[in-house]
Amino acid sequence: MNRSRSLPSVIAGLALVLAACGGTTSSTTFATVGDEASDEPSQAESTTPSAAIEPSESAASSDAAEPSDAAAEEALVRLSQFEFDPPELTITAGTEVSFVNADSSAHTVTEGTDGEPADDPIIDEELTQNASTSFTFDEAGTYEITCLFHGSMNMTITVE
Repeated sequence: MNRSRSLPSVIAGLALVLAACGGTTSSTTFATVGDEASDEPSQAESTTPSAAIEPSESAASSDAAEPSDAAAEEALVRLSQFEFDPPELTITAGTEVSFVNADSSAHTVTEGTDGEPADDPIIDEELTQNASTSFTFDEAGTYEITCLFHGSMNMTITVE
């Protein structure tokens, strides 16, 4: 199924971008068990995550190909083990963030805190198991994201 093969490509591209932006000397790429990760970032659409996504160390060097502008404007947040992963995310304005529910339970991706929505939330999506949604953060600021079903699930997105 082609949809399950695009997620490792997106994750690999995202890891390269985060390594380049974060000023670190090493990078981590991700591969789906049984599939090969592509070195080419691809445009993500709503996808169903694979059952097992495991990190694997990559021998990245300074000669690695530069990621495309499209990959620089994407980020991935997994909802797993009743947590947002990562719990804090800093992105540039115009970045599309994909939220993927890798839990066995339904969750929401809602602007708010501690299970309570903000007044007129910019995002409020329910995600069943293996579902995903994307949102582009165009305005600079700090956005608190919560799950309405599980008030302990919270994250912060900082848009610069």
